Amino acid sequence: MLNIIKSDFFKLKRSRVFWVCVLMSLVLGLIITVALQQSMNAALNSELVRDAEMMFAMIPDAAGVWVLGLAFSMNLHLIFIAAFTAIFVSMEFGGGTIKNALSRGASRTKIFFSKFLVCSTAALVMLAVFMSTTLISGSMMWGFDPNGIATVSGIISMTSMQTLLAIAFVALFVFITMTLRGGGGSIAVCIISVTIMPTILGAFNMLAGNSIDLERYWLGESVTNLATVTPASADISLGIIVAIVWGIATLLAGTMLFKKIDVK
Repeated sequence: MLNIIKSDFFKLKRSRVFWVCVLMSLVLGLIITVALQQSMNAALNSELVRDAEMMFAMIPDAAGVWVLGLAFSMNLHLIFIAAFTAIFVSMEFGGGTIKNALSRGASRTKIFFSKFLVCSTAALVMLAVFMSTTLISGSMMWGFDPNGIATVSGIISMTSMQTLLAIAFVALFVFITMTLRGGGGSIAVCIISVTIMPTILGAFNMLAGNSIDLERYWLGESVTNLATVTPASADISLGIIVAIVWGIATLLAGTMLFKKIDVK
């Protein structure tokens, strides 16, 4: 398996898509901070009282750690992770790389987990760049934490939970791409799972008469709920359970499915 992992990491380092996604993660962090500042200025100068009141309420909270939490809650950083994972894995099918590996006797389980490991590493790099850029730019704009709201444990909790949930999302993205194999379809479904899934689950909630809150057990919902330096202990516990269940379930399902599909 070590040779498979080494080969995949070599491809990762040479992947233009990976470096583009890393760059876009950096740009996204800057855009969110600048856009927020511009929105504040525009609203404060607006004749609409409601907009001005909303921004006046936000200004006292403005800080580097606050912007980071707000950026996480948007889930936009996950789109680049989804796109990269779908492209990186699907290219292995399109180029015949996986078929060649299987013909040499490589285990399908090892191939699957190698893709997961490499894509998780790529996701952590993108996440680190996004976090650093957002935190630094926000701190330069408003200060790191002028109100003294954040604690070391709170910051560690937020970043570690976001990391865990991002890895769980990678497991889901690898499962989707290994199932669909096609680049375009995989990219679309992976991005939909980030952007539209909450709406779909909300519709199911309504059809069920709101008897069960399906959104509460979705990865994206946990990402939003835990995008704060003052998380509730109940949200942390649920977030850990959601990440572990989704991660393990998609890895097991993906591995079993990959063993049965015909690789051409």
